[in-house]
Amino acid sequence: MSFSDNDEIKISDNSEDEVYYDGSSNVGYVLKSIFWFITDVAINALIIIALVFLMRHLIFSPFQVSGPSMCDTLNNFDGNCVHGNGEYIIVNKASYIDVFGWSFAEYERGDIVVFEPPGGDDGEFYIKRIIGLPGETVKLSDGNVYIDDVMLDEKYLNESNYGKTYAFDVGLDTFEVPEGMYFVMGDNRRASSDSRRCFGQSDCTSEDAFVSEDAIQGKGWLVLWPFDRLRILGGYDY
Repeated sequence: MSFSDNDEIKISDNSEDEVYYDGSSNVGYVLKSIFWFITDVAINALIIIALVFLMRHLIFSPFQVSGPSMCDTLNNFDGNCVHGNGEYIIVNKASYIDVFGWSFAEYERGDIVVFEPPGGDDGEFYIKRIIGLPGETVKLSDGNVYIDDVMLDEKYLNESNYGKTYAFDVGLDTFEVPEGMYFVMGDNRRASSDSRRCFGQSDCTSEDAFVSEDAIQGKGWLVLWPFDRLRILGGYDY
């Protein structure tokens, strides 16, 4: 576009054509931006909280192992059994969730499981190894464990415990495991309050010696901490 000398450029001096900006719209914009920022943060926080809740309660959960009952398998530091808080483990829950009577996996003999003990305080958890499965007969005799009259070879036990599994009550050495229940013991048999003594309950009877499947939180899967002890917790092939 070009202009000749005769062309005039008219510029209006009418003040009504000018736009006066007082900054009020900028304040509104800022407030709106802050509102949407806070809303976005809140939504993301809720999503994260929901995911953590699902992970912790339905998929994997962290637990700290306390006491020496699973030594040497757990809480064995430099050849010494820790009597206080020790290793952190991750428990696999997802594989064992019952969905209309079906689950990815079933608990097996040798699995290390975390559970709420019968008669225990709310929120109290034990960690032991599954020994007797539903429908089996567990018998303790001469320091050994028999399942339906077949002796278990428990090579995961240390020298102080191998072949030295005894009943806590002379008259309580045979256990018929009901359906939906498990007989469990710690690997440190001499320092484990387990199915043999009804988890420390008074007036222990064979009927009180078992852990229901519903009470089991999941299977020990991974030792996460200390990092130099990171390892998978597998089952045991008898």
